[in-house]
Amino acid sequence: MAAFDIDYRSQTDLLNRAADLDRVLRRRYRREALAEEFHERLVAARRALASRRPELLE
Repeated sequence: MAAFDIDYRSQTDLLNRAADLDRVLRRRYRREALAEEFHERLVAARRALASRRPELLE
């Protein structure tokens, strides 16, 4: 979670790895609050990146 707070020049690699982790967390720990919080942070990070450089999320 702390990695989402770090301002990198390019967060695409971080977001790709986080998306992989998110898939596992949502599959295994679907009802856990921390898994949901992680997912929400990932979605917010993707939105932030998309608003700055949308071509990186393609």
